[in-house]
Amino acid sequence: AASSSSSLPPLPQTDRTVRVLHGGGTGAGSAQPASSEAPGTMSRRQMLEPQKIGRDEVVTDEFLLSLDALPVCAQIITYGASTPRTFWANRLFLSLVGLTLEELLAQDLSTHTDVEKSEWEHRFHATQQLGEVLVERSSFSRATGPVQLENVVQPILFKPAGATAGVSACLITGWPVSSVDIQDASTKYMTSLLECSPYPLCFFTFDGHLITCNPAAVAVFGKTIWLQSDIFGMEERERRGIQDAGAEVPAEAFNDRFVERTERLGAYEEMMDALSEEGATYEVDLPIKRLIDTGEMVVWYCRVWAQRHKDPFTGSPIIMISHQDVTNLRKVEGELGRMQMLETTEKELMKHDQDVAGSLLVLLGEEWGVANNAPPGAVMGNIQDDSAAWAPGRMPMSQGGRAEAAPVVATTRPAGPDVEEDAAKSNQLHGLRECLDAADSWKFNVFDLESETDGLPLQVLAWHLFVKHDLIKEFNLDHVKLVSFLRHIESGHLENPYHNSTHVADVLQSFHWLVLQGGIRQYVGQFEVLAGIIAAIIHDFEHKGFNNDFLIKTQDEWALDSNDRSPNENHHLSSAFRILRHQDCNFLHRMPHAQQMQLRKLIIEMVLATDMAEHMAIVSRLKNDIQKRLENPDDGIPDEPGDALKSLVLQGAIKMADVGHLYAQHDVHLAWSERLEEELWLQGDVEKQLAMKISFLMDRDSPGVTKSQPGFFDFVVRPLFDTWCSCFPESSVLVDRIESNYQHWKSKESLPS
Repeated sequence: AASSSSSLPPLPQTDRTVRVLHGGGTGAGSAQPASSEAPGTMSRRQMLEPQKIGRDEVVTDEFLLSLDALPVCAQIITYGASTPRTFWANRLFLSLVGLTLEELLAQDLSTHTDVEKSEWEHRFHATQQLGEVLVERSSFSRATGPVQLENVVQPILFKPAGATAGVSACLITGWPVSSVDIQDASTKYMTSLLECSPYPLCFFTFDGHLITCNPAAVAVFGKTIWLQSDIFGMEERERRGIQDAGAEVPAEAFNDRFVERTERLGAYEEMMDALSEEGATYEVDLPIKRLIDTGEMVVWYCRVWAQRHKDPFTGSPIIMISHQDVTNLRKVEGELGRMQMLETTEKELMKHDQDVAGSLLVLLGEEWGVANNAPPGAVMGNIQDDSAAWAPGRMPMSQGGRAEAAPVVATTRPAGPDVEEDAAKSNQLHGLRECLDAADSWKFNVFDLESETDGLPLQVLAWHLFVKHDLIKEFNLDHVKLVSFLRHIESGHLENPYHNSTHVADVLQSFHWLVLQGGIRQYVGQFEVLAGIIAAIIHDFEHKGFNNDFLIKTQDEWALDSNDRSPNENHHLSSAFRILRHQDCNFLHRMPHAQQMQLRKLIIEMVLATDMAEHMAIVSRLKNDIQKRLENPDDGIPDEPGDALKSLVLQGAIKMADVGHLYAQHDVHLAWSERLEEELWLQGDVEKQLAMKISFLMDRDSPGVTKSQPGFFDFVVRPLFDTWCSCFPESSVLVDRIESNYQHWKSKESLPS
């Protein structure tokens, strides 16, 4: 599919080529992409284009198999002695001359004509002595008539098996002239098609490298046409995902061979699957770099349309690509998608309280409100300049950092029931904002948020924290799929008295407070904050209301799946990750694969740490790895804490957050204690029905959790909080809070039962 027409632009020279014979490529005398695939997939231009490979390049037996598979004639011969000597020839050459390799090697070349001698001497002088590359024609007779070959002759060092040194020789590659004429005719036809098209068109080899393109493509891409030598403009780390497919990478080279899982690499792999047979097509929108007239490199959205064809000369597959600028179209589609999402959200949630519908619409960028100085009878719409105010996953931010209402426009209409309804909505949203603002304080009351969101506190608070910590923008998260993920997770929580979505929202807020004001920011960065928020969101997913001991004793499926090791926590993790793997919920799909694996590791470690069986071990590690080192001036914490230390801080933080109600305001703490007592009694009821021994504190007919809180504080809570606050003095206010609640339970002990 190469072009010989002078009107087509020359192939751009890139640094993505290696010398074939030196680097283990598949072609002779041509520059081949380092990631080349099967030998038969080279284009004619790559085979024809002569390149000096140098007399020091060594051809060994391992390369002969590649040469044997080429769709051209190949022969290795030396002219160094008075009589030429043939070392090897490939199957196509042998077929053309009608000989076997043994018969060819046994030929007597001592008898020759003066013309042949002159030809041999010229080749020897030009190639083996001067190191030049010759392009010439030769002919020989066959039973069917004379055959003419167009040859490229280039110098090499041939090293047969068992030889200690290479022998000076020539590699001759050639193809019948008749096939060249056929290819030239095909090229002219393809060239005319390319030149007539007003759209940027390019032809690529099947391993993703540019063969040729039309003037429209050059006009669009200009000096950046070289970027298209990788179809989707992939960088080196992305292309490794193609090069290393099916290959084993040594462990010591893993970091250097890191494959960046990007949108472009994913699109390339999807395209290769789609183009499985000739004529198949594939279409995708991708961001591609482009140099504009001002000299600035910009990213534009390009609609790439691909169709599989067949190279008429080699028969190997090639890809035709059409490019169309759809940047403005993407903006329109994005706005339509957001509007559709808003409409869907409104329809789905209007069956709930107007408050929760309004709250989620606000988080999606819409707003009810009252404009300052609006005239009497004015009602507020949600009209706004979306291009200025809306960014995926973000709301306009005030100088204080909290999400603000979108700009509103006043319109005048007669006062009436609708006006009163709008005012009610405004009041409801005001209450929601007060709850979300309070999330920055330990005085947060999650039951208020539960009421304001009509029983959907988790997804509203989670979205608020993703926005507040700027995680959506920083990690390029898919905000639409994030909303879907949060809805699935919240809907997966059962209506247990204690382990429900409201408890999870409470734990999430407590973790947020520890990040914001609890002092752990000196050890963790944004990546760890992302891991911690996700871990808090999923840490009790699908909890049944039974503890691990009950699941193990009853041989529950969760216990069998986890081999009796933290059955609750292992199920929360595996089930939540299955949700995340779903196409509609995978908001991490743009994140590089290695980063996703590190994130998953941190989340697993954090959720497993919420098993009370790990309590003493984590407290001990906090004392040894942080507290003692802080107390010893000679053994301080490094400026850049390692991964193990970061993980320990996160595990301690989620444990603190998991019992966050202990330092909550008194009425909130009492409400959670009563809910926990009821849930434990429900387990005791089941144990009684199963004729099992009723677990401690789970018998309704005996004192429950609310009667044993002082002991729980003394032996479990205080050691954890004292150690934590020694490590993070910024959290010391929490000790005062648990002391206040502790004294309440202590005073209850002295009262007659």
